[in-house]
Amino acid sequence: MAVGLAVENTATVVITATVLLLSSGVVLYAARSRRTDTTEETSPVVSLQNTVAGQNRVALVVPEGASIDALAAAVGLQALCKEWGVAARVLAEGEVTEEDGKAFCNIFDVDLTVIDDGTEGVDCDAAVAVGGGGAVPRLSNNPPVVAVIRHRPTAEENILTITRADDGSTSTTVTELVRESGLVPDQRVATALLYGIRAGTREFRRASGTNDYDAAGFLHTYADLGRIEDLRSPGVSGDTFDVLGDAIANRERRASLAVTNVGAVPSVSALEEASDSLLRLEGVSTAAVFGIHEETIVVSCRAEDVRVNAVDILDEAFDASETTGGNADAATARVPLGIFARVEGEHERTLDSLIDASTRKALFSAFEQS
Repeated sequence: MAVGLAVENTATVVITATVLLLSSGVVLYAARSRRTDTTEETSPVVSLQNTVAGQNRVALVVPEGASIDALAAAVGLQALCKEWGVAARVLAEGEVTEEDGKAFCNIFDVDLTVIDDGTEGVDCDAAVAVGGGGAVPRLSNNPPVVAVIRHRPTAEENILTITRADDGSTSTTVTELVRESGLVPDQRVATALLYGIRAGTREFRRASGTNDYDAAGFLHTYADLGRIEDLRSPGVSGDTFDVLGDAIANRERRASLAVTNVGAVPSVSALEEASDSLLRLEGVSTAAVFGIHEETIVVSCRAEDVRVNAVDILDEAFDASETTGGNADAATARVPLGIFARVEGEHERTLDSLIDASTRKALFSAFEQS
């Protein structure tokens, strides 16, 4: 059982304790309260190393619809585990649907295993949850989750938790772990983490302190900057271009939230790119785009405002946390149509109108309550 440890920039470590079951009985170990920047034994990187040390294989689990930030952080953690003599696999709770996420996996050669209902256990001894802003994955305790690493604060009992309140991305948090460990990242790892920071902070527009700039400065020495520029300018397919047009034409805005309906979409990634595009409109800091894909209402939400959590908005709007995946910055919800998918003709047009009105109302209401 790992010690729960929340790490912040100059904050003191909360006094924690864990019960270790030994063959001779029960021993209580209490960690003394100390500053995270003054003693090696309480530093986050040492705590993480102690948590994964001795494991033969560790699963680094990113959320469904994983962001560039989460994927990049997993690449950095994989390098750390290798440095410590521990093999690490990158797993995802669901498919990576965004085109830039798929491109990231291809360019950086990320061997990603998707966990689904058909997956019977994972061939790992322990799991580390990386990124995200929703519930921590449990994996039916097979393997057990022993650590959580993300830039959004979270409270988990009996799990090592590494967060830093002033970080704008999980890649920033992982970069600091790499730097504290003394590991010199190779070009692939440094480039992935730097791109993760830029994507997670939306080119530093979401940076809440100096940590993101400091981490990026450290990585600049080792990264391939030309490759990052290529990644920032991906091509747009014809289908996606059509969806972007529908999203802009059908948008409705209240305060800083823009909501739009794009109807039937050829892919979820096109819908997600549309929600990213709405954030570029003046005065918009949160965007929600919904459409129908494979007899399911799919809603993509993006939040650029640090006070807004995309996962919370979708959970509040649809009361369906089990079908919501993602993190505080980017989340996706899926609501199956069920028997309504069989509706045809004039009734289909009526159903479309009802879906449009009810979904817009739910999203605006959830935003106002967030």
